[in-house]
Amino acid sequence: MNLNHRLMIAIVKRGASRDVIAAAKEAGADGATVLYAEGIGRNEKPTFLGLPATHEKDVVFIAVDGEIEFAVAEAISHAGKLGKSGYGLGFTVHLSKLLGVPHLTEREDDRKKKRGVEKMPEPKDFQLIVTIVNSGDSGQVVKAAANAGAEGGTILEGRGTGVNEQKKFMNFTIDPEKDVVLTLVPSVFAEKVVASIEQAVDLDAPGKGIAFLIDVENVFGVNHSSLNP
Repeated sequence: MNLNHRLMIAIVKRGASRDVIAAAKEAGADGATVLYAEGIGRNEKPTFLGLPATHEKDVVFIAVDGEIEFAVAEAISHAGKLGKSGYGLGFTVHLSKLLGVPHLTEREDDRKKKRGVEKMPEPKDFQLIVTIVNSGDSGQVVKAAANAGAEGGTILEGRGTGVNEQKKFMNFTIDPEKDVVLTLVPSVFAEKVVASIEQAVDLDAPGKGIAFLIDVENVFGVNHSSLNP
């Protein structure tokens, strides 16, 4: 069976990405990309001496052949101590196309039948909610998600611009700063969490942001007492 290719995402403690990537390569992965982020989980204290506490994370993106998905996941889990409370977690999503990795690029999409008709998607146990909002609004997103049953979130910083956000300074276009919040939740909570986020940051208003859900195929390193790192 052709298992195709996957995008594996591991959210680990800051600095642990080096060991995680080394383990992934030893298990057959070609390489990885690391982004720096902040995260908060239910088992991590949000304040220290009355001041907000920052929990720094490394977010590791790895494109892998589906045939080695579980071997890489096991290696990453061991190297990053995933499954221990507060250490992190990982998950994979299906990639319908992959560019820049020659030996994987031409792989056939295994979600299609022989006649070229896509199979009906199967129900997923988890979904990844991606929320992109203006810088500074991520706290509202995490709080709203927690109120609806989510265990935490991971925050990435970015830049973006939309039709309602064109700003200029001395004829130079300024790209507004954005926060990207990753929230992994059981599928049964997903719609409730999204609705809570939408109301908290008024996503229907122009320029406030967007949110979307991605089906997650495999989750590893999850501590059952806490879903997010």
